[in-house]
Amino acid sequence: MTDALDHVDETGALCGRHPPAAPERMLQLAMVGSRAPAFHHDCASKLQGLVMALDELSELTENGDPQLIRAVEAAIEASRDLNALLNTNRALTKPATKLAIGVRDLVARAASRMGVAVQGTLPDATVEVAVPAMTHALALTIDIAAGTGRGRTIAVSAEAHPDDIELVLQATLPPPASAGEALAIASFVVARDGGWLRCSAAGDRVLVRLPTGARPGPLPR
Repeated sequence: MTDALDHVDETGALCGRHPPAAPERMLQLAMVGSRAPAFHHDCASKLQGLVMALDELSELTENGDPQLIRAVEAAIEASRDLNALLNTNRALTKPATKLAIGVRDLVARAASRMGVAVQGTLPDATVEVAVPAMTHALALTIDIAAGTGRGRTIAVSAEAHPDDIELVLQATLPPPASAGEALAIASFVVARDGGWLRCSAAGDRVLVRLPTGARPGPLPR
């Protein structure tokens, strides 16, 4: 069981730079994820009720206390942000459908999700992947490679091949303690789409190969 949760280095051997994924932690993640559809449904219904109540409050306070109006407006904006997060997570539980997406767009989405700035110029190429899941997998990888702290940046380069493209993420050392679990999940998602994720033997790079697509297609929002 443990070997299946590990990720490998560029030689194909088990990665010795990042701590292995703990089976107990992976089990916790799996148990939480198993109830995600029902959880999202419950959250969506409660959120809809909250938005309706806030709309009524905004009408009642239209000519009222300015502080109360600002408080209602802030609550409505927060509910919109919460709804966006909910929709993002709901997309991860839907059946995977591969779409073509530009490499730059995919990396930018993943990095933005973790608040990491990307350095480097990526080629004008597309990959054929399940966009929501791959965005999340790359976000986990970027988060680990970028290390901790504020104002994080990461250098990303790429090399295009006939059937795939290889992303090279420069990693900050030492890696966070959660590297094993995050990279195990990311490796699984990347492999499911026909690619692979490997770490350099020195631990200073993470390599991600993704299958290329023919042309950009419609993207889920």
